[in-house]
Amino acid sequence: MTYLTRTLLGIFLIFLSGCTSPDVVKIGLIAPFEGTHRDIGYDAIYAARLAVREINQNGGIHGTRVSLVALDDSGSSDFALKNGQALMLDPAIVAIVGHGLDDTTELMLEGYAAADLPFIPLSLPPFAPFPAANLPADFAARYEAVTPFDETPGPFAAPTYDAFRLIFVAMGEAQAAEGEITRDSLKNHLPKSTHQGITGTVNWP
Repeated sequence: MTYLTRTLLGIFLIFLSGCTSPDVVKIGLIAPFEGTHRDIGYDAIYAARLAVREINQNGGIHGTRVSLVALDDSGSSDFALKNGQALMLDPAIVAIVGHGLDDTTELMLEGYAAADLPFIPLSLPPFAPFPAANLPADFAARYEAVTPFDETPGPFAAPTYDAFRLIFVAMGEAQAAEGEITRDSLKNHLPKSTHQGITGTVNWP
């Protein structure tokens, strides 16, 4: 990943972390955007960006737009704890997708559960790495279209995209049944939701 690419991504993440309104609901993404495992983070951020762009272009969740808040954990326990806690403290964030590594995932599971914050771990089935060679050409083209330099999707692209699409399904069900999308309403509906995704049928693990 070039310095220019990292700079553009940094600007993009700052923009995504900006203000929201009552008509916007946030989903957090935490992954290694720097360090040895940064390829996981870049796979994830562009797939998440694609999913969020597509849902908003189609009117959001019954009119509620989705905002992405992406933070780096660098594959580090210290960064995972610090930035995971930052996401937990934002009441507008109703779900988190990440971390992509077993160690950082295991570290944060208890904290997210204590915060009543639905969390989809990218390192565990059904959101484990998926061979890039098996991706549909249409998805790969759409993914490349949201990257700065037509970068190709890797093994964490499809699981991330499917995770966000599953959350969107549960959000729609929560809003239809309870009139709002919150951590509590999402926790009520995410366990019952399924999505036929790129990697197969996915649900909340």
